Amino acid sequence: MMAADIPQLQRAIADAARQAFAEIRAAHPGEAFYAFALYTDDDVMTIAAAANSEEGLRRKLAERGETDPAEVALMRWNTAEWACEAAGDEHFDAPCELLRNLAGNLFGKGFARFKEQVHRAIVGALGDLEKEGLFGQGGERGRVTVFASIPGSDDAPALENESARALNPSEVYARFVRRHMPG
Repeated sequence: MMAADIPQLQRAIADAARQAFAEIRAAHPGEAFYAFALYTDDDVMTIAAAANSEEGLRRKLAERGETDPAEVALMRWNTAEWACEAAGDEHFDAPCELLRNLAGNLFGKGFARFKEQVHRAIVGALGDLEKEGLFGQGGERGRVTVFASIPGSDDAPALENESARALNPSEVYARFVRRHMPG
C-alpha cells in the first residue's frame, strides 16, 4: 500500500461511516447515544460501525439479566456487545474491497506497516466526521465517546486508547481510559 492510497481509503471509510451512523440514529430516534466506533479485525480486511445508547445498553443488560458492575462496564465499552453492532455494514463494501485490493500479498514487515496505515485511516475518518460535527457540538459532544477498536484482539486497548485520545475532548478521554476501573 502506498502512502497516496491512505487519503482515498480514509475518504471511503468516512463516507461509509457517515451513512451507517445516520441510519443508526434514524432507527433509534430520541435515544441518548454515548459511543460511536469503527472497528476492524486483526487482519484489517473488514471495517464496520457500531454505536450504543444508554437505552440500548439497558435493553442488552435486561436481556441478559446482567447486574455485575464489572460485566456492565465491559458491555458498555465492548463494541461486540452494543445494540447497534455491525450496523449499516453494506456501506462498508467499497472500503473493504479497497482494503483487499491494497493488501495484495503482504507478509511480515509489509503487513505490519499496512495494518498501521489502515488503523490511521480509520482514526482519520472518524476525525473527519468529528470535524463535521457528526458526534455533536458543545455539551452534547461531551457526552459522546468516539474510538476505533479491534474486538477480541490483544491490540484493542492500545488502539482504543490512542484513538480516543485523538478524537475526543480531554474530559471524555479521561473518563474513557478509566472505563474498566471499579467505582
